[in-house]
Amino acid sequence: MLYPNYRKLCKFLALSLPLASSLQAALLCGPMLGPLEMREAKVWIQAENPSVVRVAYIDQASSKQHYSTPVETNPALGNTATVTLDGVEPGKTYDYQVELNGTLLPERYSFQTPVFFKDRTPPPTLRVAVGGAHYVVEDAFEPPYTILGGGYGIFSTILQNEPDMMIWAGNTAHIRESDWASQSGYIKRYSKARSVPELKNLIAQVPQYAVWSSSDYGIGNAGRYASTRAQAEASFEAFWPKPVEITSLEGVATRFRRADVDFFMIDVRSYRDDIPPPGDLPLILGDKQIEWLRQELIRSTATFKIIIAGAPILNPADSAVNLSYADGEHTKLLQMLRDERISGLFFISGGKYYGELTRLVHANSYNLHDLTIGPLTANPTEESDELNFFRMPGTTTTERHFALLDFTGPEADREITVRVLSMEGKELWNRSVKASQLQPVE
Repeated sequence: MLYPNYRKLCKFLALSLPLASSLQAALLCGPMLGPLEMREAKVWIQAENPSVVRVAYIDQASSKQHYSTPVETNPALGNTATVTLDGVEPGKTYDYQVELNGTLLPERYSFQTPVFFKDRTPPPTLRVAVGGAHYVVEDAFEPPYTILGGGYGIFSTILQNEPDMMIWAGNTAHIRESDWASQSGYIKRYSKARSVPELKNLIAQVPQYAVWSSSDYGIGNAGRYASTRAQAEASFEAFWPKPVEITSLEGVATRFRRADVDFFMIDVRSYRDDIPPPGDLPLILGDKQIEWLRQELIRSTATFKIIIAGAPILNPADSAVNLSYADGEHTKLLQMLRDERISGLFFISGGKYYGELTRLVHANSYNLHDLTIGPLTANPTEESDELNFFRMPGTTTTERHFALLDFTGPEADREITVRVLSMEGKELWNRSVKASQLQPVE
């Protein structure tokens, strides 16, 4: 909720809250830099108690100071709030601080808005960090004699590599059975996942984007008929602000652009029906979402079109985790991409506990690539248990890892370089794909 008279509101809260000291509550989690555009930025926070938050931000070059419109945290969603900074301009660096209930917190962070390069300069370089499953151990909710998460220093390693943005490819919270029954349970689990100290500086300085997968949603491979669907979606969106709301679709699908790259983040939960009645075929993406994607891809003028999903897109193995499980729909998706002669396609997927690069070879079109990213902090599987005939040799990754995608080169010769790195930053493997290799056959 927005408030025109900020000072009066803070005074009102001081009188109405049970303890005036709650107004001095620190942040529980955050701040997190969310979607970042040329003329707008979003900052997410979670407060300890109901609070009014705004963000002070200053242009480093001109020293001009701005304040966001104050926003009240949402007690029903863990006292989270997303603040919009609408005074930013392209290609500028800003320092920012969070203000809670009229008190400016001491921590200061910075971000740089994207450069407006169209018809002015060649596309800028872009570095994207990609991470998979994140699991935070909480003793009271763990199986005995088993540790299912760790290695949280990986977030410091990612920050040291100076990405321009970060994508989470699903399984960002790992909802437990104890959490499924209530909105509060979901919120507490997301709060725990966000509270890792090693994560703080990364999310405060690097724009964060996310899709969801099964462990963000709840029970197994649940989909559109899940009883807890509404609370799952409300919780995910409370912790992961979207770049844009797609009003024609259900769920969490969204899109955004950086440099000469369009990112399409698709939803593998909201339309899923993988145990349909007799005579019907399994669904994962749904006709409406595929049609939305088709129209967006056709209109895109980007050199690269990155499709991100919380489930492997090109892996042909018969597993409910993969999009190929909905065989008819999967075939329809790939045929659409061929028929519409979409150039520049590259896929990123999560939902697995190992990593690999899948390459689908076409006789009458260009080869498609799907980078499946394994766990950041969850336990990796020791080996792949699926027969993926399209896996590129040397790309199976069975330890905690992350990926860096660098988009580089002059306008006429752009390329993607994929590097997969260990927790400590050691390069495990790399591959490069030129934009010229992602063109439909004449």
